Amino acid sequence: MPLRLSEDEIIERASLLPAFPKVVADILAKIDDDNATVSALIELVEIDPVITARVLSVANSAAKAGSWRKGLRDMHVAVSLIGLSRLRQIVISLSLADFARETRVPRGYWDHSVAVGVAAQELAKLRPLQESLLVSVDYALVAGLLHDIGFLWMARFYPLEFQMARQASEQARESTIEIERHYFGVDHCQIGSILAAGWGLPSSIVEAISVHYQPNPASGRLVAIVHVAEILAVALGMGMAGHKQFMDLSDSACIAAGLDWTDDLNPLFGRIEARSRHLGRIFQSIV
Repeated sequence: MPLRLSEDEIIERASLLPAFPKVVADILAKIDDDNATVSALIELVEIDPVITARVLSVANSAAKAGSWRKGLRDMHVAVSLIGLSRLRQIVISLSLADFARETRVPRGYWDHSVAVGVAAQELAKLRPLQESLLVSVDYALVAGLLHDIGFLWMARFYPLEFQMARQASEQARESTIEIERHYFGVDHCQIGSILAAGWGLPSSIVEAISVHYQPNPASGRLVAIVHVAEILAVALGMGMAGHKQFMDLSDSACIAAGLDWTDDLNPLFGRIEARSRHLGRIFQSIV
């Protein structure tokens, strides 16, 4: 008999998952906080010695390329060399990579998620004319990395039904979403958005996880970015094994994401592939 999952059950069982890294939500909150200081961000980073070591390692590499020759140990100097954006990306990536390790989900899941996260970041850099439509590359990275997080919940708590849904998806012409709703009563996007809201992530990221599969013109730009990013990742051969995609590329989402198919997109595709491999190595070294 098909399941009929409720939001209460999803939330209750979510407490049995590994703890979501609070530092990610804290960093995202500080992006829009005009009163947040560099020192406050550094304090968040220095709580975790592994992340601190990684930041200093990257900064030392940057220093060796310049005139600085001594080993860097000061985080303020490190941030001045690599910049706040790079600092946030390192912290977010390492924190979510550690979360990935604890969830024990097959690496292919995270390889795909990394590709979507990178693609979303690259699309977020395509500046639209309206400043109000700008999307933080950090928001884009997190939304892309977590866009399919609902799969994690399904696989963890209902592995039999999850495998049945996956097998049915491979054999049928129905979309993954329709098949999941048959087996669970909800789909992985809905489950993912409930998890993201429970973790205190920004509402735009919750929305992107919730409706990226079927965006509409009224959706926010981050939804459009994640939708297009997933399709680009699959088209570039970075889909998730065993996950059959039936996503129709939304024209309105392409426009909202700032993607113009008449442009030469080879440089964009090249950056997505190269950066996905680079960020993927971080996940592979931990997962």
